Amino acid sequence: MQIVEAAGITVAIVAGACAGSDVERLLEADIRLAGDGATFSVSDVRDPVACAVRLTRLLGEAAAKELMLAARTLDAAAALRVGLVTRVVPGGRLGDEAATLLQRLRALPPLALAAVRDAVRAARVLTPAGALALEHDHFCRLVGTEDHKAAVAAFFERRDAAFTGR
Repeated sequence: MQIVEAAGITVAIVAGACAGSDVERLLEADIRLAGDGATFSVSDVRDPVACAVRLTRLLGEAAAKELMLAARTLDAAAALRVGLVTRVVPGGRLGDEAATLLQRLRALPPLALAAVRDAVRAARVLTPAGALALEHDHFCRLVGTEDHKAAVAAFFERRDAAFTGR
């Protein structure tokens, strides 16, 4: 397994077996890509309690219990069905798909990407009113950035924007 960062977003790329500490690292990634031959097992994780908490947040209680308590190994298709990975691609195309995704992420405004990541993570624990307040805070902060001004100018000039993260 490989973890790659692009514009502050972490992408896990899994081509083969993912077990133990690799699963723990996988759970921390923002986006998780797998080749169709990948497998996933939580056996031998260093911290099963922390892994159980992260799996429950990601997959829900029933799927997390079955995966942890029954020590199931999932193939890539099953991992996609339960939400452990976000996309499965043919193994021979995994590198190209990952490169395309990373290129797309690098072309987006990093401050906005960070705000989206923060809002999605916070949505697990916020009330609807709290989520709207967080969205409003992010909007107010982002609308005054150089990246926002660059995006508006690029829109009116019908060209791609170049983002600096400021």
